[in-house]
Amino acid sequence: MVKRLILVAAILLSVALSTLILFGNFAEAETVEWARITEDDVYLFATESDAQRNFVLEKSYYVEILGETDRMYMVAVMQNQTDFPRITGYVYKSQVTLCAVPPVSPYYPTIKLTVTAGSAAIRLSPLSSATAALTATNSQQLSYYGSIISYGKTWYYVQYAGCFGYVDPSLVTPPNVPLHPTPLPSKPAVTPPSTQDTDPEPNETQQNATPASEILLIVFVVMLAVGLTLALFLPGNVKKKNNVFDQDI
Repeated sequence: MVKRLILVAAILLSVALSTLILFGNFAEAETVEWARITEDDVYLFATESDAQRNFVLEKSYYVEILGETDRMYMVAVMQNQTDFPRITGYVYKSQVTLCAVPPVSPYYPTIKLTVTAGSAAIRLSPLSSATAALTATNSQQLSYYGSIISYGKTWYYVQYAGCFGYVDPSLVTPPNVPLHPTPLPSKPAVTPPSTQDTDPEPNETQQNATPASEILLIVFVVMLAVGLTLALFLPGNVKKKNNVFDQDI
């Protein structure tokens, strides 16, 4: 009886451990974090020291977060699809937007460029004098990852036959990259300052202005006073007053 109980307990423990392992792996798979490229000119750096810029990531698309430092995320670009191997690098945290929900596929554009010239050198750095790691011939296709401007000239960062490097845009077809199907978040509208109608404060001229009726009244009073004064002190009136005075005496 005791042996049977021990056997049952061992079976239950084994099942429990298996369940924990399965659920643990499932939970780990569900914790993938994503960041979206919502700004212009977001560079993928080779290292967290940001000394080397690889290329500018395509706006509106996504990168998978693999780790982080104080100011940067370590991210993965592409999902190891055919001809588009996954690469890693670093982006500034301040230049990307974390995703609250998993993004909709495609996570990053998978576009191929066709060589239109007789040949196109895949160079190790975005310089015409840089070493050519590989050369693609006419009509061959290169996997596009992004672009960069170096010394005033644009270069495309591509992958060809397992080799990554830069190609001169004049030698290949241009990458027509559409925006991701998920709309970019809209920026909050700037609320204009309130323009409520208010009575303007009277200026000094208005405050000192005197109504016309008051002016007329003042003029009338002044003229009346002048008239009375003249009537009293005219020579004729003074003489009459003197005669009356003499008679009384």
